Amino acid sequence: MVGRNGIIILRNRGWNSVAPSLDLLRNRTTMSHGGGGASQHSTHDVGRSETGTSSPRPPTLVQRILALDRSSELAQQYTPLILFHPDETPDDVQNGAPRTGDSYSYVAVGHAHKSLVDSTLIHCEDDDGVPIFVRDRLPNRFGIMTDVLRLSVDSQIRDDAREFRSRDGDSEYNGCPYDRPELFRKRTIAFAHVTDHLLSTGIISHKHSDAYPIYPFAGGEDTAVNEKTVLAHVNRSTAPYLGIDSVGVHLNCYVCHREGEHRGATGSPVNAKKIGGVWLAKRSPTKSHHPNYWDSTVAGGQPAGLSLVDNIVKEAQEEAGVPSTWIQGESSVTSDTKFSDHTNDPLTITTAKPDGTCMKRSMYYSCDLQVPHGWTPTPVDGEVSEFRLYSMKELEEELRHGDSVRPAIRAVLLDFMIRHDALGRDEKVCNLRDAMRRERLLLW
Repeated sequence: MVGRNGIIILRNRGWNSVAPSLDLLRNRTTMSHGGGGASQHSTHDVGRSETGTSSPRPPTLVQRILALDRSSELAQQYTPLILFHPDETPDDVQNGAPRTGDSYSYVAVGHAHKSLVDSTLIHCEDDDGVPIFVRDRLPNRFGIMTDVLRLSVDSQIRDDAREFRSRDGDSEYNGCPYDRPELFRKRTIAFAHVTDHLLSTGIISHKHSDAYPIYPFAGGEDTAVNEKTVLAHVNRSTAPYLGIDSVGVHLNCYVCHREGEHRGATGSPVNAKKIGGVWLAKRSPTKSHHPNYWDSTVAGGQPAGLSLVDNIVKEAQEEAGVPSTWIQGESSVTSDTKFSDHTNDPLTITTAKPDGTCMKRSMYYSCDLQVPHGWTPTPVDGEVSEFRLYSMKELEEELRHGDSVRPAIRAVLLDFMIRHDALGRDEKVCNLRDAMRRERLLLW
């Protein structure tokens, strides 16, 4: 459906199918849900104190997870970032939507807060004084004129393609004579200038050592991250300010009450009481984001040039001293360790800073590792200050009521508990799973 100002709202099919059963979750909270976001209008059931005053019930697990996603609330504050990509045929074009001309040859790759566009991004220049970004107004996939931000380096390519189309009579840019590797290089240089500008203005404090790939946005089920077309690279520190997808990998190291193999809900059902606990990592006080919060055992951003599992191996060694053979072993199974790859079922939540900036779609890819009872993770690279083994009861209590775990990681750890049938109360698991797997809200 189309929302205000042409914002495209893709609803999560699974969530809509179970939404009428929200009253089973011990409340009657009205969810204003569109695309990747939800805003909550309080119509809680309330309890009565002895003095007759009303007090709201505490939020349920599904409400805590839904509260992480603010995309519907913030959508009007953002301008889409688009890149020239004529060899990509978007789903809406295939389905007969009326996008034509210049609009047809572009794809959305991110979005920037309008205040950042006005104050900073529009003033970014390259070494020759040429602006990095150009404002434009193009029809979105529903034919509604929309303000957009695009790269100047794309303009010449687009003009060349238009000339080629006019000469050749090809209305769909097929065979467009542009050098894709060269365009990739020029775009990556342009985004490097953006990083330098953000650094010089104090918006970011440092350049990260990792580069993030920039992918075309898609609606519905996105292509697996390792199979997408990469249009450019951008510094990890800059990516959130441009709304570039954030991809993270997570490893949950857990122990069982007795040694041996353990399989959860995704395999053969087992008694969840076998899980003795899961190791959490306390983020270093020097971390720029969420210092001193508890995190999954291993957590890291997904840089360009590594597969998801290879990145987990690297991060596990660097952050917790996990032997690579426990993950990469020939069979990945010993008498007291077992590695389980769940990267085919990522969590997708649109997150933002508390002030509403840096809205981005966060994708969390997880793996689980059963570890020996006598093994303790060890901080190696300074990213973690300490590790602690949480029992399932302690973890559930924290996820329901606590504030010690990094907010977005509540979803990662809750998903771990669901996989291993470890929730102690009667929860509607389908509601929780859908709340953690939200479809993208497309701004263009």
